[in-house]
Amino acid sequence: MLRLLVPGDDDGFGMEAEERERPHPDARLWGVFAGHETCWWLPIGDDPARWPVVLDGEGRQQLNLTTAEFLDEWLDGRLDLPVLSLPPVPRERTFTRAGHPVAAPSEPVQDGVRDPLAQLRTIIGPGHPPAAYDWEAIERRLGVPRLPADYKRIHETYGRDEGPFVVNGIFIEAPDDLVAGFEEGPDDYHQEWAAEGVNPARPERRYTMHPEPGGLLYFGSTEGRDTLCWDTLDPDPDRWPVVNLGYGEVNESWPLAELLVAELTGVGMDLTAVSLGDPAEWAWPFWGPRPPRA
Repeated sequence: MLRLLVPGDDDGFGMEAEERERPHPDARLWGVFAGHETCWWLPIGDDPARWPVVLDGEGRQQLNLTTAEFLDEWLDGRLDLPVLSLPPVPRERTFTRAGHPVAAPSEPVQDGVRDPLAQLRTIIGPGHPPAAYDWEAIERRLGVPRLPADYKRIHETYGRDEGPFVVNGIFIEAPDDLVAGFEEGPDDYHQEWAAEGVNPARPERRYTMHPEPGGLLYFGSTEGRDTLCWDTLDPDPDRWPVVNLGYGEVNESWPLAELLVAELTGVGMDLTAVSLGDPAEWAWPFWGPRPPRA
């Protein structure tokens, strides 16, 4: 259930807004979900009808959608929004006037399946025309049974002919560059941190570099000079966690697509800074399901 608030005093929605931490100093509260996540407007520009929607829950997310567009697409189950606990399934539409009792909504007819790449699209947009890669040849040269499916899907959706996939200061190597870097062999930096880095969560784990069995396979970096690798110990590549080497400590987290979603909603390993605001002023703007209107 999503409760739409009624405009009140000078603050717009009165004490309801004052009791909550604002995701942005100028944000204006207009809705509260049954799971306690909140909906806000970010007043960018002079036309309130075009103000972006901001969701605050498990992280924060800014959408380039009007309020009506957001409600329509969310109720239809077309938005897998990572900051919401509710899965993306079509929901019954009932409207109750303020001051009247609200009936409990019926349960969805199906369970929603959360898809990290679908969630990523709600943050950075739908991507480019699909790109094609000879994955079997790439995997053969890398010496792995296969690469993680989310890495493949990201490059098929957002890849370019040259250079890495870049989002908000996170650089994911292109397949050809991934192979070239591996064939050149890991440098002393990677070898040093793989051998000496300490993972507080898994002190028994001692890392090596691929092609050693279960070794780390480098695939990306960040503007802050983090070094990102896959831990290839698990026989299922889709379960390979991301390992960040550097600064004397090893940080291990989720598979790649889940890590990107977490980073871009502010609940990841702090690999990049995220903030709400006018994308025209961002170095790597991301607008959500659709690009900004002209």
